[in-house]
Amino acid sequence: MPQTAKSSLIHLMEGNPNNITKKELHKRKKNEDKLTLPRDKLIPPSWLTTTGAKEFNRIVEMMEPTQLLTNGDMNTLALYCDALADYHSFDRKIKQKGYMMKGRVNPFIREKRNAALLLDKLANELGLTPGSRASLAINMPDDNEGDDDDEFD
Repeated sequence: MPQTAKSSLIHLMEGNPNNITKKELHKRKKNEDKLTLPRDKLIPPSWLTTTGAKEFNRIVEMMEPTQLLTNGDMNTLALYCDALADYHSFDRKIKQKGYMMKGRVNPFIREKRNAALLLDKLANELGLTPGSRASLAINMPDDNEGDDDDEFD
């Protein structure tokens, strides 16, 4: 399976193990800068429930210092918040009706598990789990690293 592409800064932090030329690293950095997305429209979509919209706003506010979320992440974040609202709804239904219904396992238990799996996947993509943040932190540049005139020297 092919490896996921790494940013030019990650290549530098790892000591450029693939021996990419300075010219190629400059090109990558320039292209990466072009792909930086704005963060000015991180508002909950109208289709989110009230619970989902509150969670959306809470996460956007919580993640603001990281500047990790962009407008391009809006739908992924909205799906996460929608799945969380569903998870809570399934949990309430299980508590109301019990684990068994008419001699069978409550079908909301399966739905709650499916929602939990989706939540875990989306949380990892958004950097909302300790493990995903640790992975991001490994490759984060120091605050002082950006002070150099030419980061590719």
